[in-house]
Order: sequence, then C-alpha cells, then structure tokens
Amino acid sequence: MTDPFGKEHDLVGPDPEPIGIDPQGELFFQDHMDTFMRIALYRLRNLHDAEDAVMDAVLIMHRKIERIRAADNPTSLAIKILKNCITDYSRRSVRIADHEHLVPEMPTSSTLMELGRYDQLDRAMEALEVLSPLQAQCVQLHDLCELPYTEVAEIVDITVNAAKTNAHRGRKQLMVLLTELAKEKGAS
Repeated sequence: MTDPFGKEHDLVGPDPEPIGIDPQGELFFQDHMDTFMRIALYRLRNLHDAEDAVMDAVLIMHRKIERIRAADNPTSLAIKILKNCITDYSRRSVRIADHEHLVPEMPTSSTLMELGRYDQLDRAMEALEVLSPLQAQCVQLHDLCELPYTEVAEIVDITVNAAKTNAHRGRKQLMVLLTELAKEKGAS
C-alpha cells in the first residue's frame, strides 16, 4: 500500500538541505541588525517599510558575506548595501503607489505639524550632505539613529574624537541651515 502523500514514490527526491550561513557571518548580522534597523527607520520613517528594506539588504549581504568580511571596513560596506536597498525600496514604493487609489482621509493637524518638522529637517540634512557629507553622516548616525560614537567612528572609518568633532560641527551647521529655512518659510 502506498502512502497517501506520496512519500514512498517521491519523484522529485529528498528536500534539499537549507543553505546555512557561516557562524562569523551570523555573528556579523546579530551585532549590526539594530544599527541597520535604526538607519532604515530614520530614512523610511515607517517600521514596516524599514523591516522590508533591511530584509532585502540582509539577503544581498548574505550572498556577499565573504566580500563584506574581507573588506577593510565591513560595517561601512554593509551600510552602503543597506542604503542602496533603502533607495531601491523607496523607488519601488513610489512606483507601486502610482498605481494605487487610496481613499482620501483628512490627516489630523498634529500629523501635519509633525510632517512639517520632518520636511524642514530633511531639507536641512540634504543641504548639510552637500556642504559636508562627513558631518552629515556623523549627525545622522549619532543623533538621528542614536548610535554611540564608537559605532559611528567604525562605520565612517574615522577616530572616535573625529566622529564627536564632526557631529558637533554638523549640529552647529544644521542649526544654521534650519534657521535659514525658517526665515525662507516666513518670507513666503
């Protein structure tokens, strides 16, 4: 008598063994997953979207783990892959949104105020990235992603004191840019 699920006459063969990750690669992901999520949350501002983008990035990193581990600064290379995945995810989301027809709902005034603050900060950060990319990256990682200076220094590949200095100078420059944006908004 045959098994009702066809186990005796398996035409395809046994299930393949799942592809594992080497222990060093697994430790790398465990050590940096929180950092990846913070960066994605800062850039996408939505937990669901951040999780999706990080998982896309981790899949790519998994395939390239040997190259990442062999790099001079593995964390920096992994974050570059993550940022590229976040950009790709954002572009895909926009293309999908063009085809969706959402039911219009009136947002609350507190939501609009919060989005306005994000918009001003985003515009100021974009200006800072043009003026001083290193300062912008230090401010983003330390102040917005809440990473300690030791991790910021490792990611950016500078010393801890240089990370502190760049973050401090970046905050000062960011305040100037935010003030200029506020003046522009008041003038219009």
